[in-house]
Amino acid sequence: MGAFVAGGPALAGPPSSVQPPGKAEGHPSAGQEGWQPVQKSEREPLYDLDWTIADPRYDYTPEGPGAEFVPLTDDEGNAISRVLYGVDHGAAYRIEVPLDWNGDVVFWEHGYRGTGTTLYVSDPSYDLRRTYIENGYAWAASSYSANRYDIEAGVRSTEKLAKLFDREVGKADERYLQGVSMGGHVIGVLLERNRGVEWDGAAPMCGVMGDRELYDFFLDYNLLAQTLAGIDAYPIPDDYLTAVVPRIKAALGTPPAPGPLTEEGEVFRDLITEISGGERPGDDEAFAYWEGRSFVYGVVATEPGGLDGVAPGPVWSNVDTDYPIDHTFDDGSTLDERIERVAPAHQARRSGPSAYVPDITGDIDVPVLSIHTLGDYYVPFSMQQYYAEDVLEEGNEDLLVQRAIRAAGHCEFTPEEASAQFFDLVEWVEDGVTPAGASVLDDAVVASPTYGCEFTTPAATGTRVFYEPCP
Repeated sequence: MGAFVAGGPALAGPPSSVQPPGKAEGHPSAGQEGWQPVQKSEREPLYDLDWTIADPRYDYTPEGPGAEFVPLTDDEGNAISRVLYGVDHGAAYRIEVPLDWNGDVVFWEHGYRGTGTTLYVSDPSYDLRRTYIENGYAWAASSYSANRYDIEAGVRSTEKLAKLFDREVGKADERYLQGVSMGGHVIGVLLERNRGVEWDGAAPMCGVMGDRELYDFFLDYNLLAQTLAGIDAYPIPDDYLTAVVPRIKAALGTPPAPGPLTEEGEVFRDLITEISGGERPGDDEAFAYWEGRSFVYGVVATEPGGLDGVAPGPVWSNVDTDYPIDHTFDDGSTLDERIERVAPAHQARRSGPSAYVPDITGDIDVPVLSIHTLGDYYVPFSMQQYYAEDVLEEGNEDLLVQRAIRAAGHCEFTPEEASAQFFDLVEWVEDGVTPAGASVLDDAVVASPTYGCEFTTPAATGTRVFYEPCP
């Protein structure tokens, strides 16, 4: 490995002070002298599966039916809602309507459910089910008609559920969207489609608002670790987690390896901080937390992000990514020259109506209030920065408000944060009161020690202990 020279600018990106890497203006062409040759990802077959739909009358558990889905009750045991459930167009659904319905409905979008073949519907998280019902809002949720990272399945199932709601309950005055993680990607796409279903406002939580850029983050994380550790492990071998990753960690000194980070490990930490959202409160602690779990290594070690059968091969790419040239190895080569270059499989990354992983372009026409934890590495905070750039480019910045939550876990929100997001969105939609938020693109704002304090519930639980108490 040899000597390292560290310092200077981190990864360059689109015009913004804290944007993640890639698409840097004036970047040299791929394959130039000194760079690693571009590896084209192998094409893989598309396929569907035989899905089993769990009975929506009962909560799903791997062991069998769980609790029955029945109306909520008040303190005296009296029902305060009525419930509907069933299967429609290959997806299970649940609907709950308060007896004193105010005429509005929220569609809950669930997150990634892995590659299993059982489809199941569940209630909104963060006690939002009771929050909705007790405040007069109906809600509806779908299992989607497929698992894996199948955004189209989520989008179409939600649109069909909205039409079913109109038939079975009545046309709502306002239709809202709220949901988590992959469900944020579903929300982002729903807002930009015109298939006869209109939305009035959206509240994505920890959402994949940068669409395919999430997969680029997974690729960058692993290739940076490999390159800085002096280990060539791409394509990802079968023994990656058991044999290769421990060697990477030993070379970098990253958790759970004992002792401090090596010089290369410090460079790795700083670059991962940059591509996950830039300097921000709790960034070192978040890095240690996720690196200690080896989570982002595991994402690529199996089926990358659940796209097996959904896309014709990997969608990730770093062909045009601009890496630092001031980090040099003992032979004088730079990180930009040394890192592996990987292209997506043929047509896997295509855009437009036929995209396997649909675009989110920022072409919105209703209010969006988004929240995200600062230290998330499953769906990094940088997703909010990509989304902000897209919305800004479309000229719709007045329709987007974003909030940071001071935690490092994926979707680690409190019920208070989730309900505040929803009610602030409703006030924006119905009364025209734009809610408070904070810039995700101003590096000085994001790096402030108190960033996110005004939106974070004071609690010393989970990863919130990584963050200094707010004033």
